[in-house]
Amino acid sequence: MAELRLQNFVIARLSEYCSFRQPLALADDPVQYLWGKLREIEQPMYELKQQMLSDAVRSFLKRASTVGVNESELADFKQYLESNLDPGDFVDAVFLLDMPSLLDPKRRKLIEEFLLRINAYQRLHEEIKPEAQRSKSWERLVGDISRRLSLDQLERVLRHRPLTERRMRFILRRLRFDTADYCAVFHFPVSPDDTFTPFILPRVEALIAANQRFLRLLRRS
Repeated sequence: MAELRLQNFVIARLSEYCSFRQPLALADDPVQYLWGKLREIEQPMYELKQQMLSDAVRSFLKRASTVGVNESELADFKQYLESNLDPGDFVDAVFLLDMPSLLDPKRRKLIEEFLLRINAYQRLHEEIKPEAQRSKSWERLVGDISRRLSLDQLERVLRHRPLTERRMRFILRRLRFDTADYCAVFHFPVSPDDTFTPFILPRVEALIAANQRFLRLLRRS
């Protein structure tokens, strides 16, 4: 079962990152300070992602082996896997997952063995790749978040005049303000069933990536 403490940790670190009312005057290197806050999110986020994947897999397999699943439920599960697996693992999963295989006990056993050993994909690894080699779905998601944060406008502000310490702090405050606005829907869980949804967690990854890209640009300026 997914541990609520991990979601609490992720939200707490996001809150620290987004605390735009807190001045960065005490930080010797504000960009590095904020970068560090983003990096602190990664490990607990991926622990949570792995636990949620394991829970979803076990729930699906249990349903498939007892009451059965229909085509719509299978399609939803494949969509969930696409958001959480390495592209290679996802292709293998789709190859195995079909209705005849789920109805056959021997073939279902092969599906179980495969799904129970797969790992959640750490999508921030896409950021290590050259841009042309990154997943198109990842680039679309990060692009959507970047537009939601109005990072294109912030980039124009950044390039408008030479960067001074005062302008940098203004830009960082705006970055944190817009990120805080996006994070307004996140909340600390109040029950074991109150974890991030499959829709939200990939967007937390993309939110981190979008902020990291802007911080790199700011550093180069």
